[in-house]
Amino acid sequence: AQAVNADAISYLSIIRTEDNMIERRVAVPGSVHHTLITPDDKFAIATHPGNGGVSIVDLVTYDVKLVRTGPVPNFAVAAPDGGAVYVSNAGNNTISMLDTKRWIVRWNIEVGDGPEHMVLSADGYYLFVNNTGDGTVSMVSLPQGTVEKTFSIGGYLHGIDLSEDGKTLFVAGRDTNKISAIDLKSGAIKNQSLSPAPYHLATIKGTGKLYISSADDDKIWVVDQKSLKTLTEIAVPERAHQMVVFQ
Repeated sequence: AQAVNADAISYLSIIRTEDNMIERRVAVPGSVHHTLITPDDKFAIATHPGNGGVSIVDLVTYDVKLVRTGPVPNFAVAAPDGGAVYVSNAGNNTISMLDTKRWIVRWNIEVGDGPEHMVLSADGYYLFVNNTGDGTVSMVSLPQGTVEKTFSIGGYLHGIDLSEDGKTLFVAGRDTNKISAIDLKSGAIKNQSLSPAPYHLATIKGTGKLYISSADDDKIWVVDQKSLKTLTEIAVPERAHQMVVFQ
């Protein structure tokens, strides 16, 4: 996504992977922070922190619909069955659930201060939310629409992901220079120093490893999930931001 001023137009670029050519550029209203493709590959979602909404792009017609979710929408994740998209609204401490059949907000759940990055459990039952304003993680039960647990870590939290078995939640503490592993059953939190500025993180199925980017250095750490010890580092040309895994 190419982000410009909040009141201007941004463009989502659709790139053909076979030849890396830009097939189409779709104009959307306002600056773009994160993007998402729904599980059925029919829609693209773009969050607009500057205008309180998300763009819904039909990937067949390329029509664009703006849906207001709340102030400073930051991140979006889709339910495994594609029936819902969840958006974190950092400006009013809520998560919005979008019904993907009608593209309307069905409900809002209040979480911690400044919710941003999120991850869903594999069954779509739980949503885990990093709250950057108070250094907590909210464990949201989606069927009940309530915060079931709150884990206090401290600092400015950024990347978040689950272990393959869904029993451990990993969180990057960007300003505290640490990564945390939360045992979701007991609530125990294990911390490991990692510097400088651990940023986004991703688990890779079947490897037992975490891949964590640095916000300050041009590298990605490879970390063992159980011990949280660094196994190796991967140099990258520029600062690495968000990562996505395909296998």
